[in-house]
Amino acid sequence: MAQLWVVAESFLIVFGIKFVDMAIQTLFMNFLVRGRRFYTFIFGFLEVIVYLVGLSQVLNNMTIYKMLGYAIGYSTGALFGIWLEQKLAIGNQTWLIIPNDNPYRLAYHLRDRGFGITTISGSGMDSNRMIILTTTMRKNIALLNASLTELAPDAFVSVLDTRTTMGGHVTRIPRG
Repeated sequence: MAQLWVVAESFLIVFGIKFVDMAIQTLFMNFLVRGRRFYTFIFGFLEVIVYLVGLSQVLNNMTIYKMLGYAIGYSTGALFGIWLEQKLAIGNQTWLIIPNDNPYRLAYHLRDRGFGITTISGSGMDSNRMIILTTTMRKNIALLNASLTELAPDAFVSVLDTRTTMGGHVTRIPRG
């Protein structure tokens, strides 16, 4: 029984360290891509410290259980990091929306909900189209998505991650 606890303990320690390491690394990469220098520095520093602690645990008396803990911690930590980053919803996105009908009604509705909207005339393959552009905080995406599902479920939508915005109307829409 004592041997089982030693194996479980070594697995769980390495798993926990690698889980935290990957969650931090995922956040680090997202801040790096978005150009957030301060957070990139903090999370990069933390990630390296946790990584080195985890690696030393695995390399010190390596066993199959420690390797399994490392591998499972790696993959579950990455999944958790993605989930956490989506919940934090840091940054902005620009949505290009091409509705099939009634673009002015959709634009009015989105403006009424607090979104900054720009409309552009364009030419499609078969007809002229109205392109609706909006840049919004990622925290507002659920509201934008619900509006599109309700008013333009068949619209063509392209979503771009936006690194920087200057001027214009990017409103913080209150939740709830």
